[in-house]
Amino acid sequence: MTIQLTEAEERARQRVCLAVDVPTLDEALALVDDVHPYIGFAKIGKQLHTAAGIEGRNVIGEIRAAMGQEEPSIFLDLKLHDTPNTVYQAAKAAAVPGVYMMDVHIAGGEEMCKAALRGVEDGARGYGIPTPKVIGVTVLTSLDSKDLWRQNISFLYDEQVATMAELAQRWGLDGIVCPANKAGAMEREFGSWLYTTPGVKFDGNEGTGQKQLYTPALAVQDCASSILVVGSAITKAKDKPGTGYRILQSMAPHV
Repeated sequence: MTIQLTEAEERARQRVCLAVDVPTLDEALALVDDVHPYIGFAKIGKQLHTAAGIEGRNVIGEIRAAMGQEEPSIFLDLKLHDTPNTVYQAAKAAAVPGVYMMDVHIAGGEEMCKAALRGVEDGARGYGIPTPKVIGVTVLTSLDSKDLWRQNISFLYDEQVATMAELAQRWGLDGIVCPANKAGAMEREFGSWLYTTPGVKFDGNEGTGQKQLYTPALAVQDCASSILVVGSAITKAKDKPGTGYRILQSMAPHV
């Protein structure tokens, strides 16, 4: 039975993006069907996108239908990082009905990031839909300062996130992907923007290989303009809908 949300819980719902990181589209549809009343967005990553392509199915269209929302509600998380022309073509192809935002690696450089912006504009124009937002990946949540040092990057983790965010804003991107525990500091430095934040833990469920973690309540308390990417906290829970609702309850006093 779906629980009737309060106004605050509904505001919280609109800031939750479920990471649908499962092996098959059928599993993804079952998961979204289970928890869609408690999420505002669904993230389609490389695993699911590739698996659905091999099956010859429209993953964006089917997930969008399972969400039951008229507004665009898909975060296409392919983390594009290639030559500018290749990224332009991929971004253009990604700008289809249902996609709210997509991402690129800021490390790909200014020309590549601006090519992505042109690509989504041209793709959206062909469908007559709103242009999806393009957000930039700062530093992966699976890394920390020691990992950056091994890559000959002399900045500390937080410093590298801020450097990438500054470039993304200068180049005209619509926001950034950064760890939930860093978004508050980024918002104070760069202002109201779209902060898409993985690295969310709840009730002991944490993402595999994550080194940057935060709770939903602290995440929204710190950052007023973030969308929380929630994966294992829901997908590994025994009671997925119940956990989704309790996450909203924890966020509600702070949104």
